[in-house]
Amino acid sequence: MKESLLNFKQSAICKDASSGMLAHSVLLISPDDYALQNYAKFLAQTLMCSGENKPCGECAECRKIEHNNHVDIMYYPKANKALNSSEIAELVDLAFQAPYASDKKVFIINNTNNIDASMQNKLLKTLEEPPHNTFFILLATEDNNILPTIKSRCRSVFLPKTSQNEISTILNEQNIAQDVQQQVLAFCGGNCSLALKYAQSTEFYDCVLLVQEILKNFRNSSQMIDYSAKLYKLNDNFEEFLTIFLQNCSDAVKLLCGVKNDNPTALVVAKEFSINAITNLVLECNKFLEKRKRNCNFSALIDSFLFMILEVRHKWPI
Repeated sequence: MKESLLNFKQSAICKDASSGMLAHSVLLISPDDYALQNYAKFLAQTLMCSGENKPCGECAECRKIEHNNHVDIMYYPKANKALNSSEIAELVDLAFQAPYASDKKVFIINNTNNIDASMQNKLLKTLEEPPHNTFFILLATEDNNILPTIKSRCRSVFLPKTSQNEISTILNEQNIAQDVQQQVLAFCGGNCSLALKYAQSTEFYDCVLLVQEILKNFRNSSQMIDYSAKLYKLNDNFEEFLTIFLQNCSDAVKLLCGVKNDNPTALVVAKEFSINAITNLVLECNKFLEKRKRNCNFSALIDSFLFMILEVRHKWPI
């Protein structure tokens, strides 16, 4: 992610980190966990770098952070998906201890949006009155579940999407075949994590083909049983299916608005649905993604999703 990080280096937040003016708490937000990890590490290097052009990437501080063995860079949670009570107690205790080897200490907290509200409140006082030369970099894939009081104590930064060229470079480093890359780049939406997941998923192509089939051929309720059965077989990959479905519809909207893209399915969607229909597919698909994350009844969710497509198709005909 060299290009993205070089652009980030010119941002106000990195310049403040380089000059010693950075706020003690920063909240980085992106649906792309791969990008979050890289940006957080880069910001930590900027804070700790002992070189001139921060981060230099060459000094001992930068190299240790790059290899994840800097004693004053601490990652939480250690095992769970979100901070628990004992980890917060440990984190707060460590925050008020002197750094081990440097003049600063940095805590990188993953999955902030998954932290329970009561746990966020336990963390709040430390963010309100942070110890000298202690910094907190909070990472979140979305900010909806983060308490307003936490947000108000942090400098929030929404990270940009990653360019296709950069994602292609990352996929090349993983020895992903070019024909696979072409499919992945069409559907990942500038998200490195999704790109890597899709490239390594045998179910990805099944989802792609089913999305294409439903968008092109699903037209009446007599087809419900057949398509419901196909979607039910996806099981754990239904969220992936919805993400691909959403990306196709979003690309189709851009296409109809004159923005060129290389997604062949977007052209199919643009021919099959009106702009109002596609816009509503995007809105509704986002809602279904949220319902899936909340573990709603899977069978009912599938039926509702298919009925939604029929309703949109007939309510806003092309």
